[in-house]
Amino acid sequence: MEAQLSEVTGLLKKEEQSLKDMKSRVKEKEGELASLSGAVKQAKGKPRTLQAGYYTVGQDLPEGRYKATPIGEGSNFFVNEGMTVNTILGRDGEASYTFSVSEGDVIRTEAAVKLTPLEGE
Repeated sequence: MEAQLSEVTGLLKKEEQSLKDMKSRVKEKEGELASLSGAVKQAKGKPRTLQAGYYTVGQDLPEGRYKATPIGEGSNFFVNEGMTVNTILGRDGEASYTFSVSEGDVIRTEAAVKLTPLEGE
C-alpha cells in the first residue's frame, strides 16, 4: 500500500510540474500573439472630444492613429470626404472605429465623438 501511495505521489508531482510548464508556455505564447497581432495600445495623449464639424489634421489635432467612439447616439464619420474613412458610429453602426490620419487629412463628424490616440500605425 505504501509503495502505491509513493507511486501516486510521484505521478502527482510530475503532473503538477507539467501543468506549471504548460501555463508558462501559454503565457509566453499569449505575449507573442499580442506582439504579432499588433495589439492596440492607448498612446500617451489624452482622449479628446470633437463636436460636429470639420477638423484638419496638423492644425486641429496631430497626425497618428486613433479610435473614434461615439458620444450619444452617434452618426456619420468621415475622413477625406469618405475616401479614407466612411462609417457610421453609434446605435446604427460601429461601437468604435480605429483609423490613421496624416497631416492635411480632413475629419468630418456629424455628431460628437471621442478620439483616443493609439500607438502604432
